[in-house]
Amino acid sequence: MQSALEVTLRTQGEIWFASREVGRLADTEPYFLNTALYYAFGLASGRYVDRLFEPTYLDDTADVADKVYVTPATPTEGVTNRITSTYNTSTGDYATINYSAQDDPNEGRNLPSYGRRRVLGHGNELRCYVFGRGIDTDELRAELPGYVRLGKKRGKARVDTAPLAVDHGTGEYELGHAIGAYDSDQTPVGNLITKQMRPTPLIAQGAYDGPHVVLSNPTSEPEKRDTSDSSVKLPADVQFLRRKR
Repeated sequence: MQSALEVTLRTQGEIWFASREVGRLADTEPYFLNTALYYAFGLASGRYVDRLFEPTYLDDTADVADKVYVTPATPTEGVTNRITSTYNTSTGDYATINYSAQDDPNEGRNLPSYGRRRVLGHGNELRCYVFGRGIDTDELRAELPGYVRLGKKRGKARVDTAPLAVDHGTGEYELGHAIGAYDSDQTPVGNLITKQMRPTPLIAQGAYDGPHVVLSNPTSEPEKRDTSDSSVKLPADVQFLRRKR
């Protein structure tokens, strides 16, 4: 039994994480990686206090990786609201002593500073897909919360789901939605666009040749389902960090 959901995330406030840092500007790209969504959806949990500073994605998702795959989330119609702000947490001293690296008494301390950051604001809409194996649509839907918290400041986003039909195909196809670069053993054969993200890059577009699943709007008559290019096609073996397991 296979099932799938179209999941829409609508931001309800500021969501901030540093996708890239250019000088003193920290920028939030409009993508939610599945490395974050598994935790946001409650499908995985990690250490509350982390003194090792080593990722534990594989261990944290060991129980669910074979049953549920969550794609990264991408904007549905571009980014409608970004907020850029300047922060300054420096001291009020008129002059600041610039110590050399060897003589700095604050060496090793993460002191406040100043800079600018661009974040996602209220009203942005991003979409991901949740694909289940051995679990029906109702069970899959029950796994997801109505709201999630994301980013460094745990910004809020509303979760809306819609059921999809799952069909199977084989042969050439275009990837219908972004996946993690390590989430499938299939190799793109052309038309490839990737996006560098941390901790895992995205495959945003690509042509493939092989077995795949087709996610489309459900109808009472399977033969009338839209399995054309407008449907979402994913590699049949897609699994969270499959190449790392």
